[in-house]
Amino acid sequence: MDFEQDIDAEELELEIAGFDVTCLVWDQDDVEAAVRSLALFPQFKEHFKGAFDLINTATSFWLEEGSYSPGAELITRTLYSLRDAIYDHADSGEAGSLPSVIRWLLRVSCSAADSQLVATYALVLGTQAVETLANWLFDLELATYDIDADLIEQLRHDSPRQYLALIEKERDRSSGNEIRAREEFATLLGEANQALLMASLYRQVEQMDVFKKGFNTSSLMHRVLDDAFSTKATKRGQEAGNGNRNPSSAIKTAAMDRRAKIKAAAEQIISGRKNEKRSITDAELTNLLFDQAGNGTKKTIREHLTALGLRPLK
Repeated sequence: MDFEQDIDAEELELEIAGFDVTCLVWDQDDVEAAVRSLALFPQFKEHFKGAFDLINTATSFWLEEGSYSPGAELITRTLYSLRDAIYDHADSGEAGSLPSVIRWLLRVSCSAADSQLVATYALVLGTQAVETLANWLFDLELATYDIDADLIEQLRHDSPRQYLALIEKERDRSSGNEIRAREEFATLLGEANQALLMASLYRQVEQMDVFKKGFNTSSLMHRVLDDAFSTKATKRGQEAGNGNRNPSSAIKTAAMDRRAKIKAAAEQIISGRKNEKRSITDAELTNLLFDQAGNGTKKTIREHLTALGLRPLK
């Protein structure tokens, strides 16, 4: 059975630092560029470096002669949509059962190697870690723009120090969010590293000739553990590609424009329903806004509505 033909994968509902992610494989450069454009990025540079190194290494498991294999995009998108189910089932079983759990949840035959499936799960966890930390930083900046978008944008260009001071003030005001973001980032990245180690183990076993004279399982496993994050793994990560190093303010401007557009449209819909003396649910409002082009994914819309105080509806 051909995996690509038999699976019906959902579209990604993922936004990182204002960038709409459509593919975990192809969009990594843009994600890294968006993250690097965050005002407080320098303070968290090493955090993100570790996460992006892991993501690049995990992605490299799909490299075949310098290019990604055809099924990479579909499988990574599918595993992202199944991430919670994978976590729940894998958590209740043995660590070695992870590939079996993934194959069972896919419900169709999949020709991908166990190492590729486990590496993809590591990629998903690593991406979630980046999302958690980056979106907390991004939300700090959006909160300052709520004061006066034009003034804040001018400050960002003309007086970066004052702009940064405003963000730090918002950071202090909502310190609880920072604690949660840091803790979740550390947890997700730790789990991603464990999954990537497992993927490295599976890959080395897959490449081993078990019929070779002198084959010793114990010796193999010790060597695999030593080599799991060796120079070879680092090289594979580098081959997977480095992110764009040219940050731009266009993402923030687009995010603020989107928030303003969502606010205007939402208020118009809510007002219209009130005039008609008809109620509207959170889900219905989100769906109506989603049907309007340019508002982003449903997840993005929900986050903007919450930040605007328009969700949950009263």
